[in-house]
Amino acid sequence: MNDWSWIFLSTGEINQYNPDIHEGTQPIRVLNHMNMFMFQNTHPNFAKELNIAFEEFGFAKTVNIVYGETRIENTPYIRNDNKTIYLDETFLSYLWCICHSIYTLYIQKIDYPRCNKINGNEAYEINPEIIESAEDLFGYAKSLIAAYSKWDVDSMPNPEKYLAERRDFIEQPNGFYTEAIKFILCHEYIHAIRHIDEINAGDDECSHYKEFEREADNNAIELLKKGIFPNKINELAVHIGVTLGILSMFYFRPNTDAPRHPNTEDRLVDALVQMELTDESPCWGIALIGLDLWAKQFDLGLEWKTELREKEAFDDFISQIKAL
Repeated sequence: MNDWSWIFLSTGEINQYNPDIHEGTQPIRVLNHMNMFMFQNTHPNFAKELNIAFEEFGFAKTVNIVYGETRIENTPYIRNDNKTIYLDETFLSYLWCICHSIYTLYIQKIDYPRCNKINGNEAYEINPEIIESAEDLFGYAKSLIAAYSKWDVDSMPNPEKYLAERRDFIEQPNGFYTEAIKFILCHEYIHAIRHIDEINAGDDECSHYKEFEREADNNAIELLKKGIFPNKINELAVHIGVTLGILSMFYFRPNTDAPRHPNTEDRLVDALVQMELTDESPCWGIALIGLDLWAKQFDLGLEWKTELREKEAFDDFISQIKAL
């Protein structure tokens, strides 16, 4: 479907793939151009910032996607020698699957039930099939860490081919995914203009790496916040995108500490605090869904206290992680 008629479809299949413009073999290819557009327009003056970064800091003008049908070989990184950001195609697939699965499970298990309770009727459908497909897709995402397998566009949710009847469960995650990628790219951009020269000068103490990572997270979020419109119509997408981007880091291993990075739960907490969320923000519930999936993935025995409000339950869950 290469024209714009898909925008108005309410039934039938939507196929976003265009062989003339979409490079790669994985269905995430249909969002690669949007990722770059969103990054270049992180905030109204970011294009000028990028030009300065190109000219004064040697930041590369291209983002390299490493295409191939392999397991996740690398999470996003920037090379010290040429200040070029590299994205692994399979990681991009993994991230979209994480975004779809967590958001869909949040909608089906928290948001819709709460709305139905408030309305006093079943205005929003709780669909076991949608829940099962989201859980299956989460399983597929995890599998890409160990071994590559084909993303079946005919049986699994994906951004390339989907039914118009369920477009909200594809197109809304698309938006959160592109915000997550924007956060990741801005994180690497901060490394390029603030940290790489110092690293190349020979300062390789691990404590400095952790400081650099904290600064990259903090400054990346500030860049995204500057891109929130005055009417805040895109604020929630930014908040959810950052939340999902950090949650995607959890599923590679059962522990959260690392020699060169802050603890992953600290990165998540710091980001949510920095974004100044209200206690009613969906991000608390989304974070709980993501952390609960991680805890169950590795049989950590952590308890989501559902009797608590989501912000309180999140704080309690973080305390349990700290006690591991």
